[in-house]
Amino acid sequence: MNETLDDRTTAYILETRRPFEDLRQVASQLAGLLVLAASGARSASPDHPMLDAAREMFQRAAAEIRCARPSARAGQHHRHLLMAVAAIDVALRTASEHLRGDRSDRVDAMLVSLKAGYAQLQQAADRLPGFVLVAFDQCCCVTGQIGQVGQVGQVGQLGQGRISALQDDRI
Repeated sequence: MNETLDDRTTAYILETRRPFEDLRQVASQLAGLLVLAASGARSASPDHPMLDAAREMFQRAAAEIRCARPSARAGQHHRHLLMAVAAIDVALRTASEHLRGDRSDRVDAMLVSLKAGYAQLQQAADRLPGFVLVAFDQCCCVTGQIGQVGQVGQVGQLGQGRISALQDDRI
């Protein structure tokens, strides 16, 4: 990505950086609610204030992305952003259903759309400069021991303590 960018592409990057970050934030908020739901926390419900905030942020970001006019160079980036919008929209629309009652077996259904949306954000980030996502599979909290990189899906000691606290509704 060391090639020189034309003015239209630069303008597109500046126009879509904030909506990209907002979509990333919405995905993070939904992931947080899914963690709460998976841990059995009573606070993970369809009327959680974080879900309302995520919906509002999503609507604004989606509208801005849909209105953006990409240059030829930014076309692939924009297509990935539109696919991310579609997937995250599905995750948000189904959150009410999947965050009700005995939901531990239904959380995976919402997670599929959320993961697809995040994957599209990653694809978009790889297409143009100025768009960055954190690779959570490289964090210390995904290992059995803090500070060592391990397999995705394992929760480190710090993370395990937080999950235990969430199960008790202490956080």
